[in-house]
Amino acid sequence: MKRIITLLFIATTLALSAQTTSNAYNIIYSADKDGNAVNGKIENLIEHVKSGNPIRVGWTLKFPHPVTGKPTEMQHWADAGFITILDGHVFAQIKPIYEQGPGFETPPSVYLTQNKPNGWVAIIGTTGMVRQKFDVESLRQSLKESGMSNEEIEKILKQQETMNVPTMWAVMTK
Repeated sequence: MKRIITLLFIATTLALSAQTTSNAYNIIYSADKDGNAVNGKIENLIEHVKSGNPIRVGWTLKFPHPVTGKPTEMQHWADAGFITILDGHVFAQIKPIYEQGPGFETPPSVYLTQNKPNGWVAIIGTTGMVRQKFDVESLRQSLKESGMSNEEIEKILKQQETMNVPTMWAVMTK
């Protein structure tokens, strides 16, 4: 009886393991912040999009750590919502999320900005370009409270609307 239970346990574990790996995503294309291919072929990504495969997009933000000044890297991943193919490039609309930001304590954390739910949406392309919209008024107020001039604030807000980032594109494999 023990042997049967052990065999059932092993068979169940193997079945669950196989089921988990069958829904894995694999990165099939990566581009630098200027849209130059780093890994894979964009034609392969386009074929997956045209076939209706689930797509995930990842992007990397690099900035100086606000306390140490050392380079810091933060990576995000999201399901590609509405997807567009235009002139040989793929653009993915990211579904609205609550805007979040990094906490630089030890250990690091991530928190909802402004301690309240507020929206963030973006379109990210294989060109490296991110066009994003977010709660501008709360950011404007925070920057104003930090002592920035209106001109400095408007410059930062404009820079935040469009930026270039390295991207990674993943598809679900069977």
